[in-house]
Amino acid sequence: MTLSFTDWTTEQQAESLRWFDALHATPETGFGEARTAAYVALELRKLGLEVIEGIGGTGLVGLLRRGPNGAPFIGLRAELDALPMQGPADGTVQTPDGPRYHGCGHDGHMATLLTAAATLSRHSDLKSNVAFVFQPAEELLTGAAAMLADGLLDRVPMSVIYALHNIPGLLAGSAGVAEGAALASSDEIRVTVRAQGTHGSAPQTGQDAILAAAHFLGLTQQLLTRRTNCRDSAVLSFGQIAGGQAPNVLPDQVTLTGSLRCHAETARAAVHALLQASAESTAAAFGTPVDLAIDAKVPVLLNDPACAARVRAAILRQLGPDRLIPAPRPVMASEDFSLYLRHVPGAYAFVGQDGAYCHHSDYRFDTRIIPVGAAILTELVLAADGDLSG
Repeated sequence: MTLSFTDWTTEQQAESLRWFDALHATPETGFGEARTAAYVALELRKLGLEVIEGIGGTGLVGLLRRGPNGAPFIGLRAELDALPMQGPADGTVQTPDGPRYHGCGHDGHMATLLTAAATLSRHSDLKSNVAFVFQPAEELLTGAAAMLADGLLDRVPMSVIYALHNIPGLLAGSAGVAEGAALASSDEIRVTVRAQGTHGSAPQTGQDAILAAAHFLGLTQQLLTRRTNCRDSAVLSFGQIAGGQAPNVLPDQVTLTGSLRCHAETARAAVHALLQASAESTAAAFGTPVDLAIDAKVPVLLNDPACAARVRAAILRQLGPDRLIPAPRPVMASEDFSLYLRHVPGAYAFVGQDGAYCHHSDYRFDTRIIPVGAAILTELVLAADGDLSG
């Protein structure tokens, strides 16, 4: 079976935009998506799907059972959460805890997945089981782990799982899937430099934690170019530094917090090692203990080769060769979809759109690409119909 992109757009557009408008108007942040989850559950039930709610907090799954009893599901995932940010006036909700806005397009991803669910539910001759996974707290990089810890794959066994994301800057309406690494790992780095503070006029009577912190920062960036393979992407950025209360007093503590993103686990391990080496050498040189804490968030998102090939074929069939991005470059952002791929083969696709980049205050999801994403997801199921491997 194949889905006609043109026919789908004509039949489904009004309902898809209704879903988008409702989700766009009620942004909620990670693990607080109660209204969003309730709305999605209601719409899935209207489509005749079985719904399991409360997985990993506010997560839910809609089940379309058309395959044999006990057969695994083809998983399709979207994200429930919005961001704690100010966006355009027509999409930002002011709350006692600050503004909320769908600044990454998860409202559009949900509308896209609901659209795929609606389309597939109308196929009475479908022979596959399909799981429509709506995950909380992707922006926190903790929602996937919560759903997995709550037994998602035991309750809904999947043979494969797919997801997609809008990418401003790629040709609008085009789509592609990266070979291998699609998104980066994510680690949060916290460094604490401790010292015996003293007066700035007599630095020899104590230690200079600020100078030691500056040395640590410079050393890590220098080592980054020598201790990691230049063909592997690794970006180490420190966005916060705090220490000191007066211009003429050397403080007794300086803290640095930053992030590490890598497209290869080998590079990630190498940077972890160089951070430790930098901490030890800084402590030795300045006499300041340096405490290093690495909070490993998510691994590199690696597309399964066979699943990526299926996505590429689905794009070709639905959109044609002119809209296929043959080899999109991996993105340095991170995604906890990578945690599912540690248990189930799958792939993560990119769909191009116009406008400002994600997380920017002027960003808004381009609703014209809803049919693009939904056609790809639907085609993945229809092309694998009856094949228990997905």
